[in-house]
Amino acid sequence: MIHRAVLGSLERFFGVLIEHYAGDFPLWLSPVQAHVLPVTDTQLDYCKEVTSKLKANGIRGELCQGERLPKLIRNSEMQKIPLMAVVGAKEVETGTVTVRSRFGGDLGTMPIDDFVSTIKSAIESKASI
Repeated sequence: MIHRAVLGSLERFFGVLIEHYAGDFPLWLSPVQAHVLPVTDTQLDYCKEVTSKLKANGIRGELCQGERLPKLIRNSEMQKIPLMAVVGAKEVETGTVTVRSRFGGDLGTMPIDDFVSTIKSAIESKASI
């Protein structure tokens, strides 16, 4: 009798992969690559625009809302999200985002297009930001 377990071996592979990274996947492999975090609810429209620009460029991003900013940041870190884009009133005026990396800390303020290109180049080179 020949035994073949294609799906079983695939499931074991994903189990080993998750165990190896301890759920803390690198940017290119992470199910959610970036969270967009508004400081207050007045920045939600701009945050939706940033999220849609991320998705249009093939980046897996989500908009997080409903809590205060420190709790949003903490939740993103607990979920092991590689990048966070914090949006306040100053960022809305200038068309930028303030970027926090789970691995590199605060990366400063950058325009949305630079943020997208930085993520895309890091994904292509399989590097961490």
